[in-house]
Amino acid sequence: MHCDTASFGRGLPCALSVLLAVIYANAEPAGPPQPSIDQLPAACLAAKDGFRPVTAADLQEAGAGLRVALGRLERWLSADGTKGNRWKSYLHWDRIQSELGSSGPPDLTVLDKTFERLDGEDPGLRLVRFCDARQALRKYLSVARAADNPELATGYGQLLDGLAARLESYIANPTAEDALAIGQAIAWLDAVSQAPDLVLAIRHHLARPNLMVQVSEAVVAAGIAGPVDDTAPIRDVILGTTICGTGHTIGETRVELVADAERAAMDVIFLGTTESDNVGYNGPARIYSHGTTVFDARKRLWIDTEGLRSLPAESHATTRTKIDRIRAKRSSRLVEQIAWQRACKQKTTAEQIASRHAEQRVNRRVNAQGAEMMNRVNRAMAEKFRRPLRQRRLFPERLDFSTTGDFLHVVALQAGPTELAAPTAPPSLTGEPDLSVRLHESLINNLASDALSGMTLREEAFQAAVVEILGELPERLAADEDQEPWGITFARHRPISVTFDDGRFSITLRGQRYYKAGKPHPGMEVTAVYQIARGPQGLKAVRQGELQILPPGFTAGKSRLSPGQIVIQTLLERRFGRIFQEELIGEGLVLPGKWRKMGEMEPVELLCKDGWLAVAWKRVADPQ
Repeated sequence: MHCDTASFGRGLPCALSVLLAVIYANAEPAGPPQPSIDQLPAACLAAKDGFRPVTAADLQEAGAGLRVALGRLERWLSADGTKGNRWKSYLHWDRIQSELGSSGPPDLTVLDKTFERLDGEDPGLRLVRFCDARQALRKYLSVARAADNPELATGYGQLLDGLAARLESYIANPTAEDALAIGQAIAWLDAVSQAPDLVLAIRHHLARPNLMVQVSEAVVAAGIAGPVDDTAPIRDVILGTTICGTGHTIGETRVELVADAERAAMDVIFLGTTESDNVGYNGPARIYSHGTTVFDARKRLWIDTEGLRSLPAESHATTRTKIDRIRAKRSSRLVEQIAWQRACKQKTTAEQIASRHAEQRVNRRVNAQGAEMMNRVNRAMAEKFRRPLRQRRLFPERLDFSTTGDFLHVVALQAGPTELAAPTAPPSLTGEPDLSVRLHESLINNLASDALSGMTLREEAFQAAVVEILGELPERLAADEDQEPWGITFARHRPISVTFDDGRFSITLRGQRYYKAGKPHPGMEVTAVYQIARGPQGLKAVRQGELQILPPGFTAGKSRLSPGQIVIQTLLERRFGRIFQEELIGEGLVLPGKWRKMGEMEPVELLCKDGWLAVAWKRVADPQ
């Protein structure tokens, strides 16, 4: 192949062509096409032929991953002193190390007990180091029981038969029960390295983003834009003249969204006029002048998963001056006449220099204010959002920001390795609301499962978490002065679940055990069902009947409540009756902070459909 490299301009495209040809020539052949969502059940049955035995090499690899996770956990605990030693004692750390360090196969019953303790009730076990160790140990136990198991092929086939049936049911009518079963099945397949293409296809079709937020440019701007009116000293040197004065700036800050599919982009625009009274000192002359500077500055901001970033500000300024008078020491008329001649001759050049200096001052000001805002926002995002979620392995698997010329969009996917997400696209919005949130039931169900599964939560800790998130404790969540503190141990599976469908939604809280004043009470499931309606006051959700508070597996007409269950049922009716009120009114939304000036935003859409909840608001009036 001959390339004309006589010039870099012609040689670069040719070199790129050669490079692309080499890449394509050495690329791996394309794999089989991914099945469609309707073909997933058949793909399960076809995957039976792809069974591969789990070998000692697989177990060795899982063991290496487990040792890495345990090593990180041990270093973290060792750095925590006495508290870390208590955790090691709780986990029977020496026995773990002994089993994994022995020459023979480890005693899986010992590791099972370790897993149970890692999966215990203490909220501290939801921190990331414990989560990593728990996941690595779960994988190791799965591989250890599958390795050289003569019944594995049969069990594998049976699992795929059951998975195919679940998928067929779920695709026709998605339910949380089927989602849980499918998630557990693909998690096992993934752990023992079976049917990787099938697992990938299921997650592709049934784990779509489950949160979408849309914010109009007007709402974004309300938190940043606003009038500017301030006074500041001016110090400058122009053509050998030292200038001192005071500038009064009047202007405004605006925000324009910029189309960007990879991140949220916006320009913050600063428009203003500075009027200044100045005194210039040049030798024996004193030059008294008035200046007017008209300027505009633009600073590009980006928002992505890691926070807020920016480019340096760019500005344009035009300064015009009027010399009021010139005075010389000892009232020398000759000095004053020479100063007037020189000032008039240099006026145009001096104004050009003053304009460039004004641009530099505006840039410094905008960059300094931008840096302060970004530090504040990034610190809040890290402390309130990223750090606490990442510490507990709750950060979304996907979090994307983007903008069009009119809206800022946020798209998130909350789904762990054993969880599905949205199987369908979200419902379309009516019109163009200023703020909308569309979330799939899987977002809440997955987040609750990852955060609360099997955990014991006390009233004080719950209230503290609410205050940390909302800044205050809503009245209906406050404790009754005459009531003793309560607690709950959440169920292992689906501790809190919601369903959104056919204009109604339900919320179920599953307690494995309850506490009142430290005394344990039997488990109960609390369910509230609401129908969306439109009344004189606007949209609202009306509770359908009384709260359903029953023990797990209770069958009306066949089961009877024990005295202990009746006691806790009465307590829960009082507690949760305040939270799940008979009517939840769709009251106007008032955003916090600088957005409060927008006034009330009224709900214009509230719908539950196909597993999705969509809520939209529109400004009642334009910002003041």
